[in-house]
Amino acid sequence: MASAELVTTASERTPLKGGSWISWSAIGPGLLVCLADTDAGCLIVASQSGARWGYSLLPLQVLLIPILFMAQELTIRLGVYTRQGHTACIKAHFGPFWAWSACILLVFECVCAMTSEISGVAVVGELWGLSHTSGTFLAAAIVITVVLCFNYRQIEVVGTALGLFELAFVVTMFALHPDPGEVFRGAHTFHSEPEFMGLVAANIGAVIMPWMIYFQQSAVVARRITPGEGMRQERSHTLVGSILTQLVMIGALVTLAAAGKARNLNSVQDILNAMEPALGAEAAKVAVSLGFLGGSLCAAFVVSLAASWAVCEALGHDNELSMDQPLSKAPHFYGCFLGVVGMGVGVLLSGVDMVRLNVLVELLNGLLLPFAVGFLFLLATGDALPVEARVTGLHKWTIAVVFSCCTALSFGTAVYGIIGHVSA
Repeated sequence: MASAELVTTASERTPLKGGSWISWSAIGPGLLVCLADTDAGCLIVASQSGARWGYSLLPLQVLLIPILFMAQELTIRLGVYTRQGHTACIKAHFGPFWAWSACILLVFECVCAMTSEISGVAVVGELWGLSHTSGTFLAAAIVITVVLCFNYRQIEVVGTALGLFELAFVVTMFALHPDPGEVFRGAHTFHSEPEFMGLVAANIGAVIMPWMIYFQQSAVVARRITPGEGMRQERSHTLVGSILTQLVMIGALVTLAAAGKARNLNSVQDILNAMEPALGAEAAKVAVSLGFLGGSLCAAFVVSLAASWAVCEALGHDNELSMDQPLSKAPHFYGCFLGVVGMGVGVLLSGVDMVRLNVLVELLNGLLLPFAVGFLFLLATGDALPVEARVTGLHKWTIAVVFSCCTALSFGTAVYGIIGHVSA
């Protein structure tokens, strides 16, 4: 049931272009951004983890649930109490240099991520007979049309609905009936090979992405969420989203592990082939298509909007309500959005290998993670927040330890994995 705050308070609602309202309280930025987390790159990384190393990386997926929630919950606090996006907060408290440094890194990552998202849609198109080029332009056309024609609240609903298609991998996990004994033994097996360590970093990078932090904080401002019931609901959405996204990762990992280990994934067709014995050719194709199409389009919205908001904030045009305005009234916002989508299309059409690209993107996330969570921690524990909302005491030190361990592991294993591949 929608809360009174979301249903009756004008500041908690976003008008649709036809003059009607959406007040579906079960959907919020936290649920959207967490579903976007399990994008094409994440699904490739989880599938590669299961295919190459069985169930060894399964415990990591479970351990990352509270870490993901812990990071995204801080963005809710900052968005609600500062009424500023993440880049605007960095600019206000650390100066323009650090704001632009963070923004440039974010935009670079978002272009790489957009390439990954568009590739996810393109590969689904190929499964159904479309050419790679046609699928690429179709993906870009869908993203551009939705963002230019819909407002933020509508995009939130569309993106969440698409993201829920990712649960198809949870269905395939149960359909393959993995042996509980093998799952238990595999989950307690650790490897020291560079490829395995690289996938550890890739899985961490696949869960906590810098663009998620930037998006959710700006989206909380765009939704006009205030302290009280609205903030509590947003935290609940984020917790549910954190569980769902890791459930999808577990589904993809277990599906490929149960289908047989020691297999390299050279294409999404390999994932499809592994699922066909249990589901049949058509059912497997539908499941893969739903998972990749839904996750990729959901993430494409989040990635492109995160970059657009960040650039506008760095420029001083930090109007989080730009998406409720026409193109003529928010040229900086929409110009950056179109630029990110256009560059993503260009990189993909250059002929990069999809599987290696997606694993590389997640490794990049692991390398950039210390920079992203560092600012998040400093803002949430400093004077950016009022005393009643500031993270202090045991909570502060718990976050410090968790973020430090996570970033050290992510950065260290990413470098180790890269060095191992280079020297091999």
